[in-house]
Amino acid sequence: MKAHSTLHILLICKTLPWQFKGGIQTHTWELARSLASKGHQVSILNGGSFRKRTKVAEKEGIRIIEVPYFPGRYIKPISLIAEELSFNWSVLHWVRKNHMKFDIIHAQGRSGYLLSFYSKIHHRLVNTVHGLIDIENKGKKWYHINHQLHHTFTRRMEKRLYNSAAGLVAVSEALKQEIYERRPTGKSINVITNGVSSQWSDSKSELAGVAKFLFVGRLHPVKGISKIVEVMDQAADHVQLDIIGNGSERVRIEQIIKSKKLESRVRLLGEYSNDKIHEVLPYYTALILPSQYETQGIVLLEANSESIPVIASDLPAIRETIENGENGILCPDHNPKAFIEAMNYMAENRELAKAMGIKGRTRVKARFTWEKIAERTETLYRSIAQ
Repeated sequence: MKAHSTLHILLICKTLPWQFKGGIQTHTWELARSLASKGHQVSILNGGSFRKRTKVAEKEGIRIIEVPYFPGRYIKPISLIAEELSFNWSVLHWVRKNHMKFDIIHAQGRSGYLLSFYSKIHHRLVNTVHGLIDIENKGKKWYHINHQLHHTFTRRMEKRLYNSAAGLVAVSEALKQEIYERRPTGKSINVITNGVSSQWSDSKSELAGVAKFLFVGRLHPVKGISKIVEVMDQAADHVQLDIIGNGSERVRIEQIIKSKKLESRVRLLGEYSNDKIHEVLPYYTALILPSQYETQGIVLLEANSESIPVIASDLPAIRETIENGENGILCPDHNPKAFIEAMNYMAENRELAKAMGIKGRTRVKARFTWEKIAERTETLYRSIAQ
């Protein structure tokens, strides 16, 4: 294969950003766009309606193939395992029929884990690991049968996929080490991070008056945002918090806001598109991410790309992106009051916050654009396709 020949690439992801907004979905779509811009033929295999046939469409030069699968999420006692298994069974069936059209077959996360049972494609199979089920299910009780069944089955599928893939990718050094510790494998693991697509705006937040902070993400316990809302009454009077996203903790957050009379200081804004998030980011003093666990945190890159500093949990994966006192402030993930103190500090030191944001943008431009991520991914693909 010539060094600059066109590759035919199949990416596999159950949903895409306009169906479900998440890090894996954004990663898959932005990587596809960047690879297509480099002249490669890119297709994405994702989930479609059970009642319809396979649907093929084109978006921005990328072929999108929707395969029907049974919506296992409606089988409540085993919804988690049934949903993933159903989609992956459809993927395996489709790939068996069509695999010869592709030089590379790239499974994102657990989308495509049954491909480990199809040895004919192992020599061109790539898997990007975005997280481990062991950590995602940490804290689940033994009587949560749905989660326990899902956990037991999925950890086996993860291990099979990691050992079957010709190319194994982790989105951070921290996740790479977790894979080696929890899923021992003799394979080398490539670290190719998430990237960012930005408007490269300058911060537009005012240096006086109200200091506005922003959270973007799932409203889920692992993201830690409800803990911050609980202590927002301890923040300085001119500190406000906006929350973009939705999830299982929305009702709880609404109750906290009402009980503590925080309506004028904390706003739940619901879901925003990625473009809208980039549009509003420059108007904030900083972004906050009080997560208990992250494999990288793509929203941190998005904030820095718009010259906005971050206040984030001091976790190994986050330290690969954020340096304390340089492009943000790191706080203990179990200490919500430390986040409030950091917000107060940035509110009182706006020029310093702006300087952190500018340093962040410089770092992101140097290391985390999707063009650079695509270049690293293409190098991996060619080493496999040879």
